[in-house]
Amino acid sequence: MSLSCLIIDDEPLARKLLLEYCGRMPDLHVLGDFSNGLEALQYLNKNAVDFIFLDIKMPGVTGIDMLNSLRNPPKVVFTTAFAEYAIDGFELDAVDYLLKPFDFPRFLKAVNKVQASLSPKSVEPAPTTDTGFIFVKDGRDLVKLQLREILYIKGQKDYVMFVLKDRKVMSLMNLRDLEKELNEKEFVRIHQSFIVNAQHIASISNDKAKVGDEFLPISQSYKLSFRSFIEKYQ
Repeated sequence: MSLSCLIIDDEPLARKLLLEYCGRMPDLHVLGDFSNGLEALQYLNKNAVDFIFLDIKMPGVTGIDMLNSLRNPPKVVFTTAFAEYAIDGFELDAVDYLLKPFDFPRFLKAVNKVQASLSPKSVEPAPTTDTGFIFVKDGRDLVKLQLREILYIKGQKDYVMFVLKDRKVMSLMNLRDLEKELNEKEFVRIHQSFIVNAQHIASISNDKAKVGDEFLPISQSYKLSFRSFIEKYQ
């Protein structure tokens, strides 16, 4: 699916990085990049675009002010270096939030979310949705784990630890690779070292999530994407 976008950010390096990332995707076309909200607003009032990368804190017109000024705003992926400025943006139904600095895999995930939001029927469910279980290697054995029974997963260098109510299973694998295999509707990354099962989240504070009887840290890098995930269920 071909997508068109705008980049709106007052920081030249931020625009350069987004242009570089967009250039890696042949089906993603940048129709323009702007250093301020007024110029972007003038463009959007005359031209259609699938979505925009929008910085929140900009001099003059902020990203949120600009978005509120549009009668028919496109899909938006907020970008910001300040997590506290992004919270207000949840009311604007943003597709995703990129907390600077972000890498290409995180950028790609945001673009995939935009594509899914524009063409939800074209998105295939994750393989684990139908099976409801995974096999992981525990020593010399393959152990079958029911996804609904996993409380959270902790990354420890080259190993991951699956924490269930009644046991823990250590397996030789990479947490990032495992994240790609898990159903996004059920599991969410909250920290460089933690992926949690949303069904077992009991409560959430500013920087911690209670999963089962444990409080797990929510890092700044994943705070915005986690809040975006939770918003779907409110």
